[in-house]
Amino acid sequence: MARQLIDVKDIYQASRGIRQCSLDPSIRCLAELRTCQLNGCEGCSHSSLAEAEALGISKDKVEQLADWATSSSFSARERAALAWCDNFIREHSNNSDIRRQAIETFSGSELADLTLTIQLTSTLNRVSRKYAN
Repeated sequence: MARQLIDVKDIYQASRGIRQCSLDPSIRCLAELRTCQLNGCEGCSHSSLAEAEALGISKDKVEQLADWATSSSFSARERAALAWCDNFIREHSNNSDIRRQAIETFSGSELADLTLTIQLTSTLNRVSRKYAN
């Protein structure tokens, strides 16, 4: 029996399924873009950039995404989502302040969807980079 390699298209399709989640589409999109940034996957960010434009997320906001923590362009919910994303990707830690902020900001379903969005995007980033070389 021949071994089958992971098909990046299958992972992409799974990650696109999260688009129907309980989370606000613009927050989900910002989390996807931030995940791509943190993982250094420029190729994966192209579809999210197009979606950001379609959702009405300003180009200025997208350009400030790397500096979201010091920018006044992001809402409280966006900041909570981006803090959750940074903590999840960079540290995989249990930062109690970020955790409390996320729990106070999002419903249980929204937080689960946000976490799944970050994880699926991160998986897609890693597989895409591995098979792009």
